[in-house]
Amino acid sequence: MTGEKKMRIICKWCSVSNPCHIVSQEISDHHGAYGIDSIMMAKIKIHKHFKGKNYCKGSDRTIVVPLNKVVKYNEKNKDLS
Repeated sequence: MTGEKKMRIICKWCSVSNPCHIVSQEISDHHGAYGIDSIMMAKIKIHKHFKGKNYCKGSDRTIVVPLNKVVKYNEKNKDLS
């Protein structure tokens, strides 16, 4: 796994950077332009957060995203934490 257990990711329902953590990782096959590629996918748990007065629709969900996108986002915003 990555060095940091806690990280931040943009919630696609409210477009705000929220805390999350990686639950598990798996290798997935993807049909790319040059044939079949193996991509490391991360299962990420987004913590509960609010959008206005109510909980956001994306609160307390588990999503699957490519791990390299998460690592790039965290490197770019490392100094903001």
